[in-house]
Amino acid sequence: MNARKKTTMLIRTMLYALLIVSFAGLTSCEKKPVPIPEPQPAKYTIKGQVLSQQTNAPLAGVLVSMGILSQTTNATGSFEFKDLTTAGKYTLAFTKADFFNANYSIEFQAAPLNSTLTYNISVTMVPFVPGVTPITPASGGTINITGTTPATLTIPAGTTVTDKNGVAVTGSINITAVKAPDIVSGTVNNPGVAVFRFEPSGLQFSNPLPLVVNNPLTGYRFTNIRLEFYNETLGQWEIKTQPVTYNTSTNKYGTTINHFSVYKLATDILKTYLGATLENVTVVNNSIENRSLLPVTITSIQVQRKNGYKFDPAITTALTAKGITGADATALKTWIEDAIKPYYGNNSAITDLVTVNENIGVSRVIMPDNKLVTTGVQAIDSDKYVFSVTTPAGVTILVDIIVKSARAVALTHEDMHYTHGTHGGGGGGTN
Repeated sequence: MNARKKTTMLIRTMLYALLIVSFAGLTSCEKKPVPIPEPQPAKYTIKGQVLSQQTNAPLAGVLVSMGILSQTTNATGSFEFKDLTTAGKYTLAFTKADFFNANYSIEFQAAPLNSTLTYNISVTMVPFVPGVTPITPASGGTINITGTTPATLTIPAGTTVTDKNGVAVTGSINITAVKAPDIVSGTVNNPGVAVFRFEPSGLQFSNPLPLVVNNPLTGYRFTNIRLEFYNETLGQWEIKTQPVTYNTSTNKYGTTINHFSVYKLATDILKTYLGATLENVTVVNNSIENRSLLPVTITSIQVQRKNGYKFDPAITTALTAKGITGADATALKTWIEDAIKPYYGNNSAITDLVTVNENIGVSRVIMPDNKLVTTGVQAIDSDKYVFSVTTPAGVTILVDIIVKSARAVALTHEDMHYTHGTHGGGGGGTN
């Protein structure tokens, strides 16, 4: 073989080798698709603070139990159960030495995927009062309950007492009878006109004990009044069979109890959902571009959303339209505010819905040369609450209270491809 043929074969061999290397390089540079994570279930969080009813100061060291979960409040009285994965009803129990037990129930509606809902609640615990009333049931006596709605509980002479286990209790009994905050149980609550706690819990009396409660109104009375007691075993209110009467001459309600527990004179407040309007929300980072060579994971999107709830029209306006003014309007306004709070995380109403920034948890992956475009809408719910009062002449007046509330934000995501801008000359570059 002459030198020219050897040179030609050598050149061909080198070209084949270069082509093989080039094809191998092209193959190795191919981009492998990165799987997009599956949508994540919604998460639910319960945050709260526990306060003393006597001082309104935060309570540290309160045991907060929720099923198998439990926490102890910190120095600011705060607690948090986060990243719950199931919608529905949650009941929290609060216990602390020298305080009456408290309970609170909330219910999460099912939320969209990749979202987080948070309930912020405030719970008040009532301390044991040092000034208990010693009563010997055989001799009888009357216990005065002071406060904005005074009441009296009478133990008739000759009454015998047994404890919750049916064992006879003799001699003098230190009885505590105090006003207490209403216990919210479930999503529908019959608000208390007056709520009382009687201790020692579980005592049973052979004679009915007359309970007389001052009407907090002067010119009106609540139309549908009934007696309920809180069944702590079941965590719910139960309606008692004994009636609640009204004495027009004394302006007082009267009924009887036969065992110690938490009781309330309750009335109806009917809630009707009127529907919702959808409002666009501002998504702060509505378009996120990935200009890198690697996928980028996005865990939150910031939005500017409405927050809170308001009475529309104002409570006093609704009452005035029904002819209710003066001291009764003031008392009813306070009662309505307290009755409706539990439906909105036990937070107070505001004059108008406010705009706040919120980071909403998401789980999105943006591929290189792509961008994530996000839009959002928020539901503004309208609910109607109806309660009734009766005039001294026996005329029933229905009062409608309209509430508008800011609800959850729903985000819509769209993955879009975008083209880099290039610059001519020099070494080039991208935007």
